[in-house]
Amino acid sequence: MYIPYENIGNQLYKIFKSENLKDFFYNKKIEQNLFYIEKNHKKVLKKLKEKYKNNKKINVAFYVYDETKWKCQSLYELLENSDKFNVKVLVTRNSATNKDNPSYQTIKELRTTHEFFFKKGMNVEFAYDIKKEKHIPFKKFKPDIIVYQHPWYIETSQGPVVCSKFALTYYIPYYFPTTSTPIDYYLRFHQYIENYCVFDEITQNLYKEKMSNNGKNVIVTGQPFLDYFKLNKKISSEFIIYAPHWTICKKGIAYGTFEWNGDFLLNYAKSHPEQKWIFKPHPLLKKALIDNHVMTEQQAEDYYNEWDKIGLRYEHGDYLELFNKSKMLITDCSSFLGEYFLTENPVIHLISPDAKPYNETINQIIKYYYKANNIEELKTLLEHVPQNDFMKEERINALNRLGYKNTTASENILKHILEQIS
Repeated sequence: MYIPYENIGNQLYKIFKSENLKDFFYNKKIEQNLFYIEKNHKKVLKKLKEKYKNNKKINVAFYVYDETKWKCQSLYELLENSDKFNVKVLVTRNSATNKDNPSYQTIKELRTTHEFFFKKGMNVEFAYDIKKEKHIPFKKFKPDIIVYQHPWYIETSQGPVVCSKFALTYYIPYYFPTTSTPIDYYLRFHQYIENYCVFDEITQNLYKEKMSNNGKNVIVTGQPFLDYFKLNKKISSEFIIYAPHWTICKKGIAYGTFEWNGDFLLNYAKSHPEQKWIFKPHPLLKKALIDNHVMTEQQAEDYYNEWDKIGLRYEHGDYLELFNKSKMLITDCSSFLGEYFLTENPVIHLISPDAKPYNETINQIIKYYYKANNIEELKTLLEHVPQNDFMKEERINALNRLGYKNTTASENILKHILEQIS
């Protein structure tokens, strides 16, 4: 019998103002959901083993609400090319309803995401009814396996608790986790997901230590997004990429450094027309600039347009080809610090004094990058690094030592799926 523990806790809190009482019922809800998921897991696994045994195709669905966060192309293609799976992308709208929320989605953005997959010739469907303005329960699509890439703003009928009744669930983070903060391991979602795919054993061991379930659902697979560098040859270097993060408000992870280098780098690029540039801002940067009163809406628009005049502005999720044909990255974006490492190219790491500490995986990487704490350091690096990348050999040695080039994440995930259902 389902008991609305969280609602009970919220009501009691209004009467007694007790955080302990509220937390008690909140945890009771988590316990109830975990029991429900565990019970469903055995039934679903039995169903999938029966389908596999009888040579019936397994239906795999990828949950997506933002094409810039699509990082599973290699896994999609591997499953699509197998005769054991039917694969589709379910494009939905996240559940953020406050228009001031950076993650709030418009219908136009929803259509753009659907169009992204449609133009690639992929099997894609809307999981949000635009006319009725409501989410379509995933049950309707009859998935056997659901792959999530982000843990935030998931509508209940499309979430891992409800979906555990008919599907196995996997979580492959769309970003390269770079901190040891609870946002990566302590959400309810992280407990509810049945298979949490992580990049390496360093991350797995961290989550075993930090997660309330001792990381029992965490598996080391690598990141499918980075399979690109194993599947594609390195292209001759051409571009310098400037990729600023959006967290400029000195809150949360606070990686953003745009306030001290945004104008400088635009002017530097203008004064060096002999170099090719790509402006790769985080999708939320423009809104952050406006909301934090760094720029007016018109100033932000003008700034972006200035980059259009001198280089390429790129705001899509499939940017690894750009990485592969670039010669250097200038960034404060934490995920890119890990992802770009596989190019073997230099990185100028823009440092925020307010940034949260990185985890051990990223610390093993960034020691071989060039650090810029201010304009003078950045200017010096820009003048010397492209011609004198003296840490290149150390990066290559670290890349081989850490074993990142030996990982084909999509094959690891496929192997894990087959081990469960065969």
